[in-house]
Amino acid sequence: MDDGTEPLTDDELLYRRVPPGWYSVATGLQAEAFAPHKSNDATGLSVARAKYKTVEEAAKGQPGKSYYVAILRAGEIRQLGMTIVPRPEPGDPGHAELPDLNSQNRKDDRTLELQRALVEITSQVQGPFSTTNQQPNS
Repeated sequence: MDDGTEPLTDDELLYRRVPPGWYSVATGLQAEAFAPHKSNDATGLSVARAKYKTVEEAAKGQPGKSYYVAILRAGEIRQLGMTIVPRPEPGDPGHAELPDLNSQNRKDDRTLELQRALVEITSQVQGPFSTTNQQPNS
């Protein structure tokens, strides 16, 4: 059985959670959807492997907020010259990263070019999906 450490195949789908400010039906997907966070993406931009998560699971974020999910194909990301690395985490075997987009290079011209290219190869955006507030059991 796969544990998340196996290499990604070119036909594998990847999900990227996107806040509403970076996507709308009117304006489309913004390059910021693929912007590395200044501290959270030290080793690469996070994505989720569709073989391990549903699109709804990939959309889960801060409680009470809604998110969209951008869907990309691994082979098309590689055609941009980018690497995809499986990085399973405890409880999340489907976590992977794009090390070419990281906290250290987030303001580089090449990073901005790659962000725009990822928008172009996004096959679709689904959502919005709400992350519900979890109530503790009484």
